[in-house]
Amino acid sequence: MNLMPVPINDDDRLTALRSLDLLDAEPDVVVDQIVMSVAEAYDVPIALVSLVDESRQWFFSRVGLGAEETP
Repeated sequence: MNLMPVPINDDDRLTALRSLDLLDAEPDVVVDQIVMSVAEAYDVPIALVSLVDESRQWFFSRVGLGAEETP
């Protein structure tokens, strides 16, 4: 069940996402440090960078959240 409408240019977005070669990549220390700094600066328990493909939201970097992805 898709709760959000799919944008007309979603195929272009997915092509661009795949070209980054970040899905399921190993953690990036610099990005993890940035996410940690953001969580601290805004005093929030959860901060993350997520990437959304056709079937899931994958967390490239996360602080305060155990899940690695959601459907």
